Amino acid sequence: MRDLAPRTGRFAYGALIAFLFVLYANPGNWFNGLQDVGFAKVAAALALVALGGSWLLYNRRLTVGGWPGLSLLALFALVGFSALWSYWPRATLETFTDGLKYLAIFLVVTNVIDSPRRLRGVVAAIAIATVVPAFGAIFSYLHGEHLVEGNRAGWIGVFGNPNDLAYFLVIGGAMALTARDGSRRRATRLFYLALLLPIGVAILLTQSRGGMIASGVVLLLWALRSVRRAPAIVGVALAVGCVLCLGPSDVFEHRMETSVAFGEDLSARGRIDAWRTGLEMARERPLTGVGAGAFMIAWPDFAPGDVGPVRTEHNTFIQLIGELGFPGLLLFLVALSAGILGVSRAARTQEYGCYARGLQCGLAGFAVCSLSGGLAFTWPVYLLLGASFATARLSRAAETVPIARPRLALVAAGAR
Repeated sequence: MRDLAPRTGRFAYGALIAFLFVLYANPGNWFNGLQDVGFAKVAAALALVALGGSWLLYNRRLTVGGWPGLSLLALFALVGFSALWSYWPRATLETFTDGLKYLAIFLVVTNVIDSPRRLRGVVAAIAIATVVPAFGAIFSYLHGEHLVEGNRAGWIGVFGNPNDLAYFLVIGGAMALTARDGSRRRATRLFYLALLLPIGVAILLTQSRGGMIASGVVLLLWALRSVRRAPAIVGVALAVGCVLCLGPSDVFEHRMETSVAFGEDLSARGRIDAWRTGLEMARERPLTGVGAGAFMIAWPDFAPGDVGPVRTEHNTFIQLIGELGFPGLLLFLVALSAGILGVSRAARTQEYGCYARGLQCGLAGFAVCSLSGGLAFTWPVYLLLGASFATARLSRAAETVPIARPRLALVAAGAR
């Protein structure tokens, strides 16, 4: 019986890796009629079932994920209870049931990553899988497909929105840099650096200003971590230069022209209108909000008189404070802060330092993207939070392992 426990763990790990590639490849949108088939959900469910089976049958110890996990459990409980006072209870219940998949994948990542090898595998899988939507966006742009606003690259499924696509690409770029730092072979390190080329081109083609700023922040934080990485920084600089050369020359001008009318940036004005409306929701309903998923429905009752048409939140923190009040925002900030700060100690270790710092860069990229998009319920942040807690736990476990004393020293000590 005990021999099967590791196999169950391996099955959960394999299902997690499969989930990552299915999530980024989005096969349900390749052919007509398969859009409603949740391939990613099936892979995530298999990983969760295998993990639960190892706990139930083989006494595997599981964790809720420390402070990040407890905060997320409370957050999703609040999401479900908000249906009691929601402006649109049906949408709130759908947000709750759909959001449970994010909580589930957080728990899977937290428990499945129980060794340095698995940590490396998950980080590498995210980095490599990100190339799929990157090439998909580039191919679509070159063929005039899946374009938004006439010239912004998108792809299929969850990547149809250029801003969401850029967000996924930013996180993938951070993981590519992390996998590069964790690799020992020169060829492998060059391979992960090469992944930045299609990822960077795709981010540029999305014309997402938030995504471009977030990618710059990730690169800056990565470069500032150490002064002993001059060759890698030169390589990244060359990759960025290639991205700018290969990208369309009018990408920035076109983006500004399409968002400006009569001297006013309509895109920025729309975001400000959404933020003002969300803050008004928080002012009138500070403890409850309008209910998860009910932001747009409640818009007419809270929007100031000079705002434009109904919009989405365009900001993760406005999304939380408007839909769930200050308690929802606080719970999410606790989870995010715990994820960033929880690996601070691991960041100073030799074995886990590159992964801890890379995850911090990824979460910083998420925070920047969150300033222009409602990303509270998206896959990457929960993957990063789960990996962050797992990294901190592995680092603490390594510190408690006693150092073996040489046999000759033990003999000498016994002779004395």
